[in-house]
Order: sequence, then structure tokens, then C-alpha cells
Amino acid sequence: MERVEGTHFISQNLDLVSKSLSQSLEYSKSGKFSAKVDNENPYALGYTFEHLEKGNEIIISIWEKTGLSKGYLKLVDENKNILTVKRSHKKKIESQWVLVTLSYILEKDYNQVKFFIHNEKTVPAYYDDLKIEVLKRSKRPIFKKENLAIQIKSKDLEKLFRYRDKAIQNGIISKSLKKKFSGFMVYNNEKIPIEIRLKGDWIDHLVGDKWSFRIKVGGDKDFKGMKSFSIQHPKTRSFLKEWIMHKIFKDENILTTRYGFITASLNGNNLGIYAYEEHFSKELLEYNQRIHSPILKFNEEGIWETRSNNPKNKKLYPFFEASEIIPFQKKSVFSSDSLKKAFYKGLELMTKYKNFEINLEDIFDLNYTAKLYALYDIGKIRHSYHWHNQRFYYNPRIHTLEHIAFDCYAGIEEGIEDVIYGYSDSKSSYFKMAFLSKQFFNNEQFVSSYKKFLSKFSQEEYMNSIVQKYESSSDSLSNLLKNEFPNYEFDMDYLMANAKAVRELLVDYDSSYDFVLKPLNYDYGSIDNNFFPSIGIKAKKYINDKNQLVLKIKNFHLDTIYLLGYSNNEKNRNNIVEFKESILLAPFQMKGDILELKVIDNYDFIYFRPKNTSHLEVTEIEKSY
Repeated sequence: MERVEGTHFISQNLDLVSKSLSQSLEYSKSGKFSAKVDNENPYALGYTFEHLEKGNEIIISIWEKTGLSKGYLKLVDENKNILTVKRSHKKKIESQWVLVTLSYILEKDYNQVKFFIHNEKTVPAYYDDLKIEVLKRSKRPIFKKENLAIQIKSKDLEKLFRYRDKAIQNGIISKSLKKKFSGFMVYNNEKIPIEIRLKGDWIDHLVGDKWSFRIKVGGDKDFKGMKSFSIQHPKTRSFLKEWIMHKIFKDENILTTRYGFITASLNGNNLGIYAYEEHFSKELLEYNQRIHSPILKFNEEGIWETRSNNPKNKKLYPFFEASEIIPFQKKSVFSSDSLKKAFYKGLELMTKYKNFEINLEDIFDLNYTAKLYALYDIGKIRHSYHWHNQRFYYNPRIHTLEHIAFDCYAGIEEGIEDVIYGYSDSKSSYFKMAFLSKQFFNNEQFVSSYKKFLSKFSQEEYMNSIVQKYESSSDSLSNLLKNEFPNYEFDMDYLMANAKAVRELLVDYDSSYDFVLKPLNYDYGSIDNNFFPSIGIKAKKYINDKNQLVLKIKNFHLDTIYLLGYSNNEKNRNNIVEFKESILLAPFQMKGDILELKVIDNYDFIYFRPKNTSHLEVTEIEKSY
């Protein structure tokens, strides 16, 4: 920071940068001066970009003095919305200075974007040798042997754009926007038929033109042995952090999905590097040497319905209680007698898990689960614990559920403060959605195994073996990723640091404190004039022991429901067979009664009217298989 013009520095590439008053003689990387940023001068090295276009890439690099404060490199738009933030990484230290590189690809046109460095701490941060670049177009590589050239009809591509725009407007990617389109992809010179749709829940999966997709391979073809997989921006899974954990899971015989990196294009538009991840099908089980059996999950549609058009909604509704337990590949499961039988056994176990049955050892192989939880601590993984992110394999050989490790990271800083997930220095309570995972720590058998695995995995010898085995591969992949993401840095030091923190806290880990289920009282007034179909009524028909057709109906809506009648046609509301009198269902209660209604005819849909909306609604009556 040698050259000054008025109140501006002159950067290495001759740009005028504000706040030359921060010039300091205390340290320098080259020459005599650097820029000092502290609580007396917390904003420095400001620069304004003007008339930027979508697809432009801003690249800023600067050297920071190590051992002192670490400031924040920030980009903000003309409305002062933060576009991106970067702090220093420990790698590439040269003469006690570390290179910090910020890269950002613009998702739309901007009149102005401002850059500055921010540090409000008393201890200063020092910077030198600033370089500023704007590339007209981000550099997107094409891997010769690992590239997917995806092609769909032009009219379907237009629909995808409309779905994407609608999702951005709603704040989430709802089920209605995940319709499939037929097409093909070319991989290793082979043309492969596919079905493709948008993938993900939050709209971080739709940033710029690098959208996330679910792809199903048709016919007798496959992709790397997979019939169904996703591709997504590597950032949504925290790049190589997800990759290394999948490697460790596989080494430890934990069920996990295949995960790696490719490049992709859509109708000729090069989209650059993607992370691919296997979906839940029999190929996953074959790869992990498991017997073919159903994979189960909680139906999470309810939680996303409450977020539609209101993504920051934090109000609690009974989406957990209303969530059904469903299998992946439902059609194939219920068309096979053996798989259907296995599903009902898995359903019974998962229902006990959801209802907090005490005997977890009758539901899970607790040694397997303890191993998984311990590895989550080594990787500082918490995203996978969310109830709607959990996936289970029903193991018919030992009649237990096995967690499937995937979706470890959210691609953002999650603010994780705990070191050992099961550690508590006092009695703690949780609502049922979090208690679902915490209940294991009330089981002595589980805690004993958990501590054993924490001790094993946190040892320096174990962690060194991981680094030795995968460092070369991770360095190669990191260099590949730099082709598109030049500021991306990765090393396994964070795993070593996590392990060290676990090792040190394990000495004080006392499992005598219970985790308690906190009562959840819903605010019935919060329902206002809303109705969420997946948190409405659930109706199921079955034949009782007297050979009578019976409907079992439960209300999960936070207001009164009036049952009006039923029909075999969801769309033609003129053909409703009405009840003699409407049947009243009281608002949802935790231990509310289930209505059993004997019926003569076999109908597929039931019609009703919520009191708070007065709108006519319909839901499908679930069949007993």
C-alpha cells in the first residue's frame, strides 16, 4: 500500500481505493506500508464497481498479516445487502502473511457493487498488495471424461425457467415445481435416456444458472452404477467437506451415498462443475453390500408448505406429527410381496422411533448408530440430524433400522458451537423434532458405545491415517475445483482440530444428565386464514375383523374441520356423495381421537371444509396395502 492519491490508495492494478488514512508503517509485506483496520478505522480499502452485468466475476486478492485480527472482505449491493463475505484461510503463508482471495459471480445486472474490509476489533488487522479484477465471464471448465451433456426439449427448458422463477418468488422449491421432463444425456460418448427435474428445498439450489437437478436414468443404462442421482452446485454440500466424510463413512461400513464431481451442460450451455450425489434406490444398497430392502423417510411436505411465500416463517405447526412414514420407490415396494412385508416391519420400527419408545435397542443396532454419531462429531455435522433429513434402511437380516449418512452440510456457516453432540453439563430439554435424535443419549448402551467410538476416532493416529489415505486425492480435487472457484481452499486441518476438541472434552463427558422432551403447545391463533394440505386431515381405509370397510380419520389442522362427503373423482366436485350431516372434527390435539367411520362404498377422496377458511378442500384416502 505504497502509492497514495489524495484520500485513496492505488492498488497493484492501478485502481483507486478509498481510506488511505489507514496507511501504516507498522507492518508491510512489500515496500514500507500496509493498511491498518481496527475499531478506530473499521471500514477501509473501499472500492466501487459500476455497471456490472450478470455473469461478471469479481476477483479480489490481498495479503493479511497473520497472528493478529482477521477482518472481513465484503461485497454489498447499492441497497447495502451483503452479497458475499470472506475471511482468511491458514494456507499459503509466506513471510507471516496469508493470501485472502474473494471471488463472486454476479447473478444479475448491478449499477453498483461496493467492496470494503471490515474489522471492529481493538486488535488491528493489516493488509497489503491489493489486486482487483472483473472478468466478463466466469471460467467454467469442461472435464473431458467426466462431463454430462444434458438435452431436453426447448419448450421443456422454458417450463424449467418458469418453475425456477416461481420458486424464487415463493422462497422455496415446492413439490408442484418438481415435475419431470424427458430427455437424454451424453456421458463418455454414450447417449443415455433420462428424466430430469428441479431438486432441493431452498432456493440456494437455483442460484444463477447452476441449478440443482434430480436425474433418473432410463432403460438398462446407468451412470457410474447409479439409476438415480442429483447434481448440484458444490457449495450446497460444502464442496470437499461432504466428499471426505462420505469416504470415511464408507471405510467404517456406514451406509452412505456415492458423491463426486463432474461438469455438466444443459442444452449446450456449459454450467461448469457440479457435485453429484446418489439417490435412494437398490443400487445404493448393492454398492454398500446390503440386502435389497426398503429405504424409508418422514414425509416432509408439510414443513415446506408452511414456508411457501414465507421462507422465514418460524411458526410451529404439527408438520412433524402429521408426517407419514413412506418408502422410496413406493411403486416397486408395493408391487413386491417381500418388499411390502419388509416395509411394514420397517414402518413399525420407525413409528416407535418417532413416538419415543424407550427400547431403542429393539429398533436400532445401537453400536452402528453410536459409530455414526461419533463420526458426525469428528466432521462437526449437525445438518443430518434434522428430522426431515433422516433416511433409514430396514435391515431384514437383523430386523433393525440403519441411518443412511448423507446431506451432511448445508453449504453455509451453521453456527455450530457444541463439540460433542451428546455432551451436556446439565439437564436439557428439546421439542420433539430435536429430541428425536437426542433421545439416544438417555440409553446407557448407546452412550457406552458412543464414548468408545469418540475415543477411537479422535485419536491422532486415526486422523493421521485419514489424512495419509485421502490427502493426495483431496489435493487433486481441490485443484480441479479451482478451475472454476479460484478462491476455494481445502485441507483436512479442520478435521484434526475437531478431533482434538473432542479428545479434550471427552475427559469431562459425564453422561449422567438426562435429555428431556419439552412439551410443545401450539398457538392455534397462528393458523389465521391458512390451510396446509399436508397438515390437514389424514384418511385411511381398511377392512376390519368383521369384514367391514372403515375409514380412519385424524385432524392435524389447528382449527375445526367439517367432513362433507366423499367421491371417486378429485376434480369433479359435482359428484360428491354428501353425508346426511357434516361431521365435525375438533382442532388437532396431541392425544386427540381418531375418528372411525364405517362406509358402504369404496371411495378414493374425502371432501371437507376448514372452519377458518370456509374453502372446499379434498384429500386422497390412503389404501391399506
